[in-house]
Amino acid sequence: MAAKKLAVAVPVVFVSIGFPVEIGLVQSLAHPGGNLTGIAAEAVTETNQKRLQILKEIVPDLKRVAVLRAVDDQYVGVAVASLALAANKLGITLLPADIRSADDLEPAFADMKRSEAEAVLVPGAALVFQLSKEIADLALAARLPSSHMFREAVIAGGLVSFAPDRKEMTRPAAVQIDKIIKGTSPADIPVEQPTRFELYINLNTARLLDLTVPPTLLALADEVIE
Repeated sequence: MAAKKLAVAVPVVFVSIGFPVEIGLVQSLAHPGGNLTGIAAEAVTETNQKRLQILKEIVPDLKRVAVLRAVDDQYVGVAVASLALAANKLGITLLPADIRSADDLEPAFADMKRSEAEAVLVPGAALVFQLSKEIADLALAARLPSSHMFREAVIAGGLVSFAPDRKEMTRPAAVQIDKIIKGTSPADIPVEQPTRFELYINLNTARLLDLTVPPTLLALADEVIE
């Protein structure tokens, strides 16, 4: 957002930005306008819905899911709106738990327990990425199955993550940079969407929570951590 406001004469290529149209970075995916283009980590509601659906597959009787919201991140509001659509279809009640810093984590998890949450979903945001280990530890201590955007959280002990392959997104970004160097304006280079998604499952965490991950889901995983 700072680049959009302050570097108006400098071409900018972003990688792994969620909902760039909705948060005001570009005018549209096909015609970005302005000085920015890049790769949208998420531009459709189905990705967040898939994260909730995966939780439901692992916990079939799931009814109440806490949503750990980094409320100062513009992406999070759009992500939560897309989650609400999925929650309706799946018969799940979403319970917001808001944080603005690491100091808010423990109170947020205490609120989840008081509201009788049965799992926690963590929309991607810079803050939750930085706190991946702390969130994973608190979720496990509260015996809450957790669904994440960042695989780092699952490596740290979270249950499951579903997200675009971030390394793979750098390749089309490099092509976009090449076009800009050769004279094309960012305004005329469409924002691309990821084509490959990764599913990480921490089977050790599932065992600690007395959960059985369906074999069909394990077969789809890019990595199973044991």
